[in-house]
Amino acid sequence: MSRRPRSLIPVALVLGGLATFWTALLVAAHVNAGYSERRDYISSLAARGADHPWLGMLAIAALGSAGVGVALLVRPVTRWGAAAFLVAGLAYVVAGFARIDCPGGAARCGLGGRFDIHGGQTITHWTAAVVANVLVLAGLVLVGERLARRGRRFAAGGTFVAAGVTLVALVATGGQTPGQVQRAWILVMTVWLVAAATSGLEASSRAGG
Repeated sequence: MSRRPRSLIPVALVLGGLATFWTALLVAAHVNAGYSERRDYISSLAARGADHPWLGMLAIAALGSAGVGVALLVRPVTRWGAAAFLVAGLAYVVAGFARIDCPGGAARCGLGGRFDIHGGQTITHWTAAVVANVLVLAGLVLVGERLARRGRRFAAGGTFVAAGVTLVALVATGGQTPGQVQRAWILVMTVWLVAAATSGLEASSRAGG
């Protein structure tokens, strides 16, 4: 029996997750009055107090499904890297459903990196988000290092660029334009994830030993 349908599952998780994320994110930003994609955090779209918060919750959880998909794709390259992406994906799902408080609405909630962090859900949200981002960085470094060892310099270089952007985003998110920083990082990650899903990474890695 052919194994091809099984190999399509991680690709579908990555591409479907990314498509759902960007669609839900754009719609959520549109339906929240005063929300700025440049100025405001993505998390506030799923907050208690946001309009149609289910859209923000769906977007963040969909990002998690993409993480699970890429974990399956990179497992032949590095099991530790795959584990990092898997846990990161699950952490994003947790972050999507553990909602912060934005009683004044999604717009301008938490500007300047200051949130009223209290209560189990809010603490869980930010813990899960930070853990997920750190694990994405770790996963990228592990995948890049293994690809470099196998002589796949172009793929390794692109992966290390994505890792560098992730590190910068982690440091810069608390500024005055966190929405712009978050979206720029996720856009870079989208390119990397699509490349990983469509480049035959799984099959070529197995062939490479």
